[in-house]
Amino acid sequence: MRSRARFTAAFLFLQIIPIIAIGLITLAYTLKVVIDEVVDTSDLMTRQVFEQVDVALAHGHGDPATVLRNDDALKELLGSMQAFGTAVVLARITDANDRILLTAGDGTEGQIQPPLPSINELERRASRLWPFAVLTAFSGSNLYAATRSFDVDGKPFGKIYIGVTTALLSEKMERLGIAFAVIVFADVILTLLATASLRRLLFQEVWPFPARAIPALITDESSDRPHSDELSGLAERFNRLSREVHLEHNRWETGRSSVLELVRSIHDGVVLLDSAGLLLFANREARAALNLEKTVSVEGRPLAVLLRKNHPLVSMAEAALESGSEAQDVPLNLGSNGDSDRNPILVSFFRLGTARKPVGLLLLLRDMNAVRELETVVDYSNRLARLGGLISGVAHQLRNPLHGMNLRLELLREDAGHGKDIEKHINRLRSEVERLDQSVEALLRFMRPQELKLSRFVVNDLLMEIANRTRQDRVQFVYRFETQRAVEADRAMLSEAFANLIQNAVQAMPEGGTITIATTEKDGMIEVDIADQGVGISPEILDQVLNLYFTTKRGGSGLGLPLALRAIELNRGTLKIESKVGEGTTCRVQLPPASDVSLQPAAAAN
Repeated sequence: MRSRARFTAAFLFLQIIPIIAIGLITLAYTLKVVIDEVVDTSDLMTRQVFEQVDVALAHGHGDPATVLRNDDALKELLGSMQAFGTAVVLARITDANDRILLTAGDGTEGQIQPPLPSINELERRASRLWPFAVLTAFSGSNLYAATRSFDVDGKPFGKIYIGVTTALLSEKMERLGIAFAVIVFADVILTLLATASLRRLLFQEVWPFPARAIPALITDESSDRPHSDELSGLAERFNRLSREVHLEHNRWETGRSSVLELVRSIHDGVVLLDSAGLLLFANREARAALNLEKTVSVEGRPLAVLLRKNHPLVSMAEAALESGSEAQDVPLNLGSNGDSDRNPILVSFFRLGTARKPVGLLLLLRDMNAVRELETVVDYSNRLARLGGLISGVAHQLRNPLHGMNLRLELLREDAGHGKDIEKHINRLRSEVERLDQSVEALLRFMRPQELKLSRFVVNDLLMEIANRTRQDRVQFVYRFETQRAVEADRAMLSEAFANLIQNAVQAMPEGGTITIATTEKDGMIEVDIADQGVGISPEILDQVLNLYFTTKRGGSGLGLPLALRAIELNRGTLKIESKVGEGTTCRVQLPPASDVSLQPAAAAN
């Protein structure tokens, strides 16, 4: 019997000790991963709070401490960190004397922040090679702080505290401990069963394995619970663990399917690359744009192999992965070897991950034809709106003389019936007819196609020439010419347009003032600004000043600005008017610069 007991003890020792050692190492490694996650999260939070503090101080005025206390975005950020951060129990901002300026709702503002061990100490204890060192990280002080100092005007001003505690990780430790105990318990049972079988074979006797042997060997005392209850409890625990794993797997599959369905429903092309440039996912639109529809399997293959090494999309993706940069709406022509049937696309790059080098890249491919069609629809809608305003103005201008003529005819009929002098009515009718003729003539002038007589000239010379013609005693002109590039346009037509804008600026300053005329090159266009110091235009009137026949001047025709706008647009330019009441008005004209090719012959423009 003594040899059998030694055999059982030795076999049990050889089986259980490795399992316990592996379990402790696994437990320590898992806890280290959890601690590293807490450390990384707290470091990220301190950076986020530091950036928000920097934004608040940049936009705030006055005492920095007051600015920080009154910043709502900073308060919400601290509160969300304490509410949702992993193991985070406090989020505070202190001054240079460790007096709490702002905290996440625990009412400690104004108190002195007590010293806390650095979170680097927790990370150092968790990084030791000895497995039990991780377990000792949960002993002693369980509150650690990630801190970051910040300066105001180049001088140290305060510190950011993000406090984390290992006590909130006890639930994870409990689950890991239960799993470890279950594994050890199962190993003991299996070891005892194997020992019983081997003893029967080695000692050649039938040895019925008693139901009470398992608890007796573990606790050195008998147990009243039958062996079947121990096994059924173990089986129940394994079944519950299996159900939880299966449930989590189903949830993951459901979420993955939902995301894939959402991506497939997007009409733009979506491509996902990893850090090595391997294609992980491409929806149907992306495969069509990259001409990969006939490729059987694309996932897991390098993008450079699927396309070609010198493909423009491959070059851009490699540069984005190397530099970690992002780009949006970059025009790219995917046609190759003179293939003009392939539509140009807009490519956007978005990095994945927060490290310097991204862990992946998300590419969005958008067909430029769809964008152009949308721009065409918007332009057409704008033209219809302007045409509606034009028709409304014309109807108003024609209706007023007609109503006046109708009234005069009634008065003429009454005076003629009484034998009175009707000459004054005839004169008024004649004036209304002339007024009607002027309105029709103005409309014909506005709508009549004109032949553009293109020439190259420097717009600065034209502006100075018009200003010299319009100069008055109490009006001073200031020139700020930053470009000397020439434009290719109808000089006479633009001269009339600029003369109208400058004349309006002079009339807006009856008491005199300064008119600033500036030119610069911006976004590939020649930009001309004509700014006055007049009374300005109210917003409700500013929206109507470019409408035909609209005027606020006594005796005005309402044709000047609409004709100026038409002349500028015929020369492929734009006109925008900005104004503030009491400050003045600025007319901004943009014209394309002259190209290097020879002038085109004059063409009719509608």
